[in-house]
Amino acid sequence: MKKILLLVLVCTMGCAYTSKASSIYQVNDAQIEATLNQATPTTIQITDAAAMVNPLAVQASSSDKNAWIAVILDFVVGGLAIHRVYLGGTPMLIVYYLITCGGIFGIVPLVDFVVLIINNEDISKYVGSNKFFMWG
Repeated sequence: MKKILLLVLVCTMGCAYTSKASSIYQVNDAQIEATLNQATPTTIQITDAAAMVNPLAVQASSSDKNAWIAVILDFVVGGLAIHRVYLGGTPMLIVYYLITCGGIFGIVPLVDFVVLIINNEDISKYVGSNKFFMWG
């Protein structure tokens, strides 16, 4: 009895849905053609092809990156490579660090931490580096 009642309920809902949808939506081809004829054509100029090829690429310069922020990020979440993405590396570095269990069990972020503290005056050679070993 329950199966029959459920089947009747499902059939009723299906019929109600199809009848409601067909009565609401109607397509007027003449109005669509008139709207498309009134549209103005536009053109797209590609000014930066590299940004279109890799939209996740970060254009970073050493002048807008602070070494101490990178040091703090490395100390707090070094195993996730957030400090490397902050310095302009690709977000794929996060995947590499995760695959290697936090950068070979935390050794790579530890060396990054020491390198950033020692070379905090000039981090330009580390900005935008997509190498797994930042210092290499």
